[in-house]
Amino acid sequence: MQISPTDQLDADIDYFAADATGHILHVASGGGVLPESVAADQEGLLALHQYFLTLPEPAAGGALAAAEAVETSYPGATRYARRGLFSFAKTDLHAPSDPRYHLVARPLRPLTVAELPPELAALLRRTLLPGSVVHQSTLDVSSIP
Repeated sequence: MQISPTDQLDADIDYFAADATGHILHVASGGGVLPESVAADQEGLLALHQYFLTLPEPAAGGALAAAEAVETSYPGATRYARRGLFSFAKTDLHAPSDPRYHLVARPLRPLTVAELPPELAALLRRTLLPGSVVHQSTLDVSSIP
């Protein structure tokens, strides 16, 4: 099922993408327009969401043991980063079509697409970011199909 444009603008939708080197990103849409590959498959998005939220967190002392919080105003981002995802949030919440996002949490041990079950890896590869996210502090989602 497709995520309608109205639903995209009315909600902060967590979605996922991969970069060209296999790293995984979590993106909090902040009511922004979703990439077509995400908007086209709500069931696939829910499957990825369920998988990443049920991944066990690394056993270590401290809440940020497996993640570096860049901004503390996004506690949900740290949850994804502790599971190995680079987490980005919308920069301008008042401009739905603005494609700019910024890094809010970085994993200390990144998870890669190669580590996922094949069916989830295939879903994730539909939303592919050119280049590598490893050293990025900003993201332009207009480059994601």
